[in-house]
Amino acid sequence: HGLLNPMNPWHDGPEYITMCGIKPGENFTHDLQFTTEEGTLWYHAHSDWTRVTVHGAVVIYPAVETTYPFPAPDQEYVVAL
Repeated sequence: HGLLNPMNPWHDGPEYITMCGIKPGENFTHDLQFTTEEGTLWYHAHSDWTRVTVHGAVVIYPAVETTYPFPAPDQEYVVAL
């Protein structure tokens, strides 16, 4: 959540609403286009048992030669509850 999907909005959502489900034995590659995002975003699946097992964080650092909008942290941790 929090990632813009310009020109690609049909690849983010519940199966059979904005995209078809992925058949057993097949795979799917989603081409994410990070544009202005910065910070920590959350991803997760939307179908059946995968919604509780496929999830995590995407950490996007500031672009090269830019800074955080706050003092840079000494350490970082990703905590998923």
